[in-house]
Amino acid sequence: MSDLAVPEIARSKHRFGDLVTRALILIALVMMLIYILLPAYWMLKSSFQTNLEIQSIPPKWLPRSLSFETYDIAGQLIPLWRYIFNSLFVSAIAAIIASVLSCSAAYVLARFRFPGATLILVLILVTQLIPPITRVFPVYFLIQDLGLLNTYAGLIFAYVGFSIPFAVLLLRGYFETSCPPELEEAAMMDGCTYFSAFVRVILPVSLPGIAAVTIFSFLNAWNDFLWASLLLSSGDMKTIQVGIGEFATEDGGTQYQNAFMAACVVSTLPALALFFFVQKWLVGGLTSGAVKA
Repeated sequence: MSDLAVPEIARSKHRFGDLVTRALILIALVMMLIYILLPAYWMLKSSFQTNLEIQSIPPKWLPRSLSFETYDIAGQLIPLWRYIFNSLFVSAIAAIIASVLSCSAAYVLARFRFPGATLILVLILVTQLIPPITRVFPVYFLIQDLGLLNTYAGLIFAYVGFSIPFAVLLLRGYFETSCPPELEEAAMMDGCTYFSAFVRVILPVSLPGIAAVTIFSFLNAWNDFLWASLLLSSGDMKTIQVGIGEFATEDGGTQYQNAFMAACVVSTLPALALFFFVQKWLVGGLTSGAVKA
């Protein structure tokens, strides 16, 4: 074998190894996507099928027709749109309040050095280490003592408190990495105060981070079942997650499986639409804020 043939064989083996590696990565990604998307597809196709088709063995992977009758049935069995409005109202208000408070707190912690700043950050971090289930009784009795049980205000108050610690940590890192102090210095040379520089300069520049925090707070409230079921007892005030949960435990969850799946599909649409609308800001805000905490 000539000396020129040896490097060529080595290059061929290297190319073959790269192809095998890429093929394995592709197979792993496809299997992961199937694992993640299969439940969502099963929910979607079941919302168009009859109960007999859903329960058939072997399973039928495609509906016979795309009839929206099951969605009408779901709206008749439970006040679906009322529940969605409740969830949208509570989640949106909680997200806005949490974002405003988090921006102010994170800006102060990022720009000013004062005694106790490190302790505040440590306490905020500690709150993220506490299991949520251990906060049930303290938060419940606090809301009860404030007279806010079975009110939107009490639920919003709880959601804001749960969202602020993570939001402050994320925005503090974002302010320190993506908003240099020179921005405020230039604004104050033009006559701005710290507050006006914060409102006119820092906030517009920080829109990706603020959007990430807002979406996180919104989804945290939208997907919640525990606190909405504990703090709200009136039927007209229930959120969509609680309404669907009760629908699943009643006879409708077994007799109207297709309607239950239709309700689940409808409950995912607002959050899904919101995610696609702001996904660029969400990813940019999370990655920028994660650089430094």
